[in-house]
Amino acid sequence: MTALTLPDLTEFPGIAVAAADGVPVLLAPREGNTGGGIIFRVGSAHETLATSGITHLIEHLALREQVLSEAHLNGQTHADVTLFHVAGSATDVVTYLNDVCAALRDLPMDRIDTEKDILRSEAEGKHPGFGGHLRISRHGARGFGLVGYGERGIDRITHDEVLDWAASWFTRENAVAWVTADTLPEGLDLSLPKGTRRPPPVLTDVLQGSPAYLTGLRDGVALDAVVPRGNAAYLASLVLREVLHRDLRGTADIASTLDVDYDLLNAEDARLSVVVQGTEGQQGAVAGGLADALSTLRFHVTDEDLAAARAGAVEDLAEVAAAPPAELLPSVAHRVVTGRPLEGPERIRAQVESITADDVRAVAREAWGSALWYGPDAMDWAGIVPAPNWSEARATGRTFQRIDAPDVSLVLAVDGVGMVTREGGVTVRFVDCVLMESVPDGARVLTGADGFRLVIEPTLYRGLDPSAVAAHVDSRVPANVVVHLPAREPDEIPVAQPPAKVRTTARDTAKGETGPRSIPATVGLVLGMWVVGVLVLGGGQVLLREAFDVDVRLGFLPVVGLIWATYGLISKRHPKAGR
Repeated sequence: MTALTLPDLTEFPGIAVAAADGVPVLLAPREGNTGGGIIFRVGSAHETLATSGITHLIEHLALREQVLSEAHLNGQTHADVTLFHVAGSATDVVTYLNDVCAALRDLPMDRIDTEKDILRSEAEGKHPGFGGHLRISRHGARGFGLVGYGERGIDRITHDEVLDWAASWFTRENAVAWVTADTLPEGLDLSLPKGTRRPPPVLTDVLQGSPAYLTGLRDGVALDAVVPRGNAAYLASLVLREVLHRDLRGTADIASTLDVDYDLLNAEDARLSVVVQGTEGQQGAVAGGLADALSTLRFHVTDEDLAAARAGAVEDLAEVAAAPPAELLPSVAHRVVTGRPLEGPERIRAQVESITADDVRAVAREAWGSALWYGPDAMDWAGIVPAPNWSEARATGRTFQRIDAPDVSLVLAVDGVGMVTREGGVTVRFVDCVLMESVPDGARVLTGADGFRLVIEPTLYRGLDPSAVAAHVDSRVPANVVVHLPAREPDEIPVAQPPAKVRTTARDTAKGETGPRSIPATVGLVLGMWVVGVLVLGGGQVLLREAFDVDVRLGFLPVVGLIWATYGLISKRHPKAGR
């Protein structure tokens, strides 16, 4: 679609399309107040980690002058789109849309620092949660993976970058508007810069093999899979929902809540996501239940489950078909601006009714093969591999041993930096660095495009000087990915403590008493002591009787002595604190 090519909406009767200043405008009347909006094909997933937050910042700047007290208005930044919408009088809608477009043409840059502070305040207390962890682990630090990092670029985004981003992405070729009216409202001015139609966010995958799993989610299990886009995948998500509700909430009663979502990513791919929260004490069992359900669907789909899912889809489509055209305007505008098929509910219904069990099984196999699991425990038992914890290649170069962990070393390589342990290593190559956070005391944090993050604290490594870090790293990392953070307080800078050593005195060594002894050795000593004791005491009595004609009868005294000696030996070799 270009500014001169309007979408074909024949499958959406009641919706008309016109153009205002080169921007397509969808029209459909309704009773009551008037609604309107404009949507752009730009979102957080289009950004880089170093510019993350720039789209949200522009959204704030565009709304800064809006003072329509009687109208309901808002702006929203999503992963793939940014939209502005309003409901009020026809005059309110025209004024709002005109002001938004005017602000996008000439952003109030004198407000940028204030809006940055507002965005920082909004971010306080927010956490991407397990969803963000899944996105980073699958996509890395690009595209859809950026949702897991928050708006890390706010501190370094420049005025020029903001102006350039607005001029490049908030253009008439990259926008679609809508108004709940039968004709274009008088005075509507959607003048925007000329630009080009933008593609969807890049779809990356940094998993080194799948299906894969992450551990640490204690309340239940989450699954993220990328499947071929289409109505078969949509229906398969409904089948999976039917199976899970029956098996995990009905039959086994081990799930307190569950949710299955199907979201489009681009022209070829969609995301199938599942979240199941376990009932008390059953958090671990839900992972097995979900794995069993999805694995079974790869080979067998019951007629009952397929029919129930199809009936639910048809019911939803019937509601869409019965909805007033004006209610569909935001959804249709989203489809138009993102290039999604403009299929009406009747055509989708025909496709859904033709989908077979084989089609659903094929989607289940795709979902299983691409799945990233997040649950409480390892899932090797299901043939699922751990998600990568280490980089594929280790850095080689100058090595600095960590003071408080001798098995950990920092490596300053010609092409990057690395951290090496016995188990593996993390490497961030300079060419792949998408963000470096710099602190005046010499600390650096580098994030690679694959999502791995490496922290350099010079005070923690033996022989590492902050100036050496700056000299080696700063000149090799592009300036446009560097965030300069404020200086830290002295007590915020970590101080390494040498690892504790076991102190052994010369006296302890000479006595051989440096710690608890093995039980078999002690048993041997006790048996030897008893044998020697019996021989010595018995032999002594015989010698006295034969040589000196003295008959000594000790009774149980030798036995008591040996028991006491045994107790003393055991206590000495195995102190109570060591047992």
